[in-house]
Amino acid sequence: MTQRVISIIASQTAASVPEVAALDATIAETAARKVGRVNPAQGVDTTIDGIYADITVRLLVRYNCRIPDMALAVQKKVKDAVEAMTGCRVHAVHVMVQDIVFPEKSTEGIRHD
Repeated sequence: MTQRVISIIASQTAASVPEVAALDATIAETAARKVGRVNPAQGVDTTIDGIYADITVRLLVRYNCRIPDMALAVQKKVKDAVEAMTGCRVHAVHVMVQDIVFPEKSTEGIRHD
C-alpha cells in the first residue's frame, strides 16, 4: 500500500469527526492548491515501515470541543479505517491540533445603514 493511499483514507476519515473543522495544509499543499492541484490527502503525513504505518494528522478543531476526546476519536477512527481498507497495521496516529476555528458571529438583527 502506498503512503498516498493511506494518507487519503486518513484525511477523509479524520474530516468526518464532527469536532474537526478542517485539516491543516502545509505551505506546499497551499501553493499547489493555488495552481489548481487538489490534494485529497491534505493535512496528513504517513510513514510506512514494512506493514506498519505511522500517521500524523494536522487538524483545525471547532471552538468549545473537548480536545482530548476529539483526538482519541480521530485516532480510533483513522486506525480502524486504515487497517480495514488496506491490511496495513497502524503503529500510531499522531494528532496535532494546529488551530481552533471560532463560530462566525451572527449578523442577524444587526442593521447595516
